[in-house]
Amino acid sequence: MSTVTTEAIRKTVLVDFAPEEAFELFTTRVSSWWPKESHSYGGDEVKEVVFEPRVGGTLYEVTDASTAPWGRITAWEPPHRLVLEWLIVKCGGLPGTEVEVRFTPEGPGTRVELEHRGWERAVDPSGRNNYDRGWDVVLAPFVESAKA
Repeated sequence: MSTVTTEAIRKTVLVDFAPEEAFELFTTRVSSWWPKESHSYGGDEVKEVVFEPRVGGTLYEVTDASTAPWGRITAWEPPHRLVLEWLIVKCGGLPGTEVEVRFTPEGPGTRVELEHRGWERAVDPSGRNNYDRGWDVVLAPFVESAKA
């Protein structure tokens, strides 16, 4: 039996923050920049997005009616790295894919590298293409928020 591996999604952005500031913006202040209207379960109803800052914690959205998990934190290494088991099933996503975000000093700022992997487990391969475009939409306001 052979295993087919689907290429991971990789995105890299540069921000004008030190790694500590970039990590804090990406996690603690995620609600200030995440495009909730287009990239959430609740859309306009989302009041807040929350990272529980620890291994085993959850990334989730909050509406007046409920909460909905987006990811489970499997690695929490501020200010260098975090890894999430991705739980969102919209857009062909699949619980069990994994999102890793690394924060590396580069010049006066930080290189932020996002890798979304594990697509070989996806039932609907079109989900990968949706996320490939979607991460660009998500990272754009993060970069804007990080302008010094």
